[in-house]
Amino acid sequence: MMRYHPLTMLYRLFHLLKNSLFIIIILFVVNHDSDMWMMKYGRYIFIVVIIMMIFNIIVSWFVEKYEWKEKVFYIHKGIFVKETSTIPFSRIQNITRKTEIFHKIFGLTSLTFETAMDGLDDSIHFKVITKKHADELIDLIKVEKDIVSENDETNELNDGEMIEQVNTKNTKLTKERTLHFTPRQKDLWKASFTSLSFLAIIPIIAGGFEYVQPFLEDRYELEGVVQTFLDSSWIIGVVITFAVIISVCFGIATTFIRYGKYEISSDTTHIYIERGVLNESYFSIEKNKIQGLEIQQTVLKRLFGLAEVKIISSAKAGEEDGKVNVNSLYPFLPLQEAYELIEEILPNYQIHDQLEKLPRVALFLKLIRPSWFWLLATVALIYFKPSFLFLSWWALSLILLFIIVINRVLDYFHTRYILEGDQVQWWKGGLTSRMFITKRKNVVEMSYSQSRLQKRFQVSSVTTINRSTPIHMETIQDIPLPYALSIQDWYYKRSEDVEVI
Repeated sequence: MMRYHPLTMLYRLFHLLKNSLFIIIILFVVNHDSDMWMMKYGRYIFIVVIIMMIFNIIVSWFVEKYEWKEKVFYIHKGIFVKETSTIPFSRIQNITRKTEIFHKIFGLTSLTFETAMDGLDDSIHFKVITKKHADELIDLIKVEKDIVSENDETNELNDGEMIEQVNTKNTKLTKERTLHFTPRQKDLWKASFTSLSFLAIIPIIAGGFEYVQPFLEDRYELEGVVQTFLDSSWIIGVVITFAVIISVCFGIATTFIRYGKYEISSDTTHIYIERGVLNESYFSIEKNKIQGLEIQQTVLKRLFGLAEVKIISSAKAGEEDGKVNVNSLYPFLPLQEAYELIEEILPNYQIHDQLEKLPRVALFLKLIRPSWFWLLATVALIYFKPSFLFLSWWALSLILLFIIVINRVLDYFHTRYILEGDQVQWWKGGLTSRMFITKRKNVVEMSYSQSRLQKRFQVSSVTTINRSTPIHMETIQDIPLPYALSIQDWYYKRSEDVEVI
């Protein structure tokens, strides 16, 4: 059994300090001489909690260990209650490698193996690990999987072919990557504005002020100063100008740091994504684990001709730092370039431009279908009559209804669909549109349904379910009934694509 890297303790202590820094400033700097009972006893409670967490970090390093035997990882942990998690190599689907500033200082990195398993121990995390050991573990997983794949293939070969297979195995395991995409300067500038990341500084400042205000003894005096500023129009103008400049600079810097060094590459079996300037990350996913693809466009992205390509896989769609979904190829790809990128990386997926449109009766059905959200919102406005709103309840209700109608009309014009061979593809959505594409073998369930209104006009809704975490469900409404039945017949031929064991 092996222990985790010793600097794992320092890494956890660093994050403990970083997460506690704001509380430390409030308790020991801003209110260091305060006699308030909340401050006085809060310091003691905070110190006790920190000591307990430091003790837990140190002891955990001694008891947490890992090992691998016969293509299975064994993770041992628990201070008082011992636990052992077993994760087979075959269940590992995504590999994420991240290098933060902390890791760069010591020449280290972090590594995560994500699986399709559900639960608290569904992934293997190495918070701190040497780059050499990370490469060894990644190669170990890939080589073992490739050997299993090779063995499956050689079972169908004759003896002479088996000898040749063994001799060329090492050559096949060494695959060359092809670089498909790296952002240009103009792509980064578009991303800076379409991501709206420059607006992130506003809730941060407002939230920080609201959080700090109760702890300030002279907060009433501070409110008076703020009111004085609000009474002066030229001061408000200067403050707003500076706030806009700072916000835009903050958004541009955030985008360039996050996406400035971004590469999408692939080989015959995997897709690789590397990104980050300060905090570097690496992500890989097996092509045969991909269940489908999504292309998403918001209103702003549609104006700039951009789109986000997402991978649907049976592994958990985790997020790094709660910011970027690791199953996203790139959030700001030019639309045509997104089509070409998909066909380059996954040649078995073909993007079609000419798709079937919804019948005209579908627009009528979308417009007369009741909106429960609008009804509930209207009832809430009538009942509560919020005084802080500058419009009357009926005006707000009409505005909301107008937005809903526009969204449904756009949904009618955006909705397209097509069946081609073993592939299904459709666009849908109103203000935000989305394309979904998958293969028949990846659809684990398909059904069509009809409401009374749909039966009257001979249209129906089709729902597909793909294996993912969580389960990925797609529904397209108001397509002609004959086409829905043809989709059902198409799905019944799934046995031609899937080998039942």
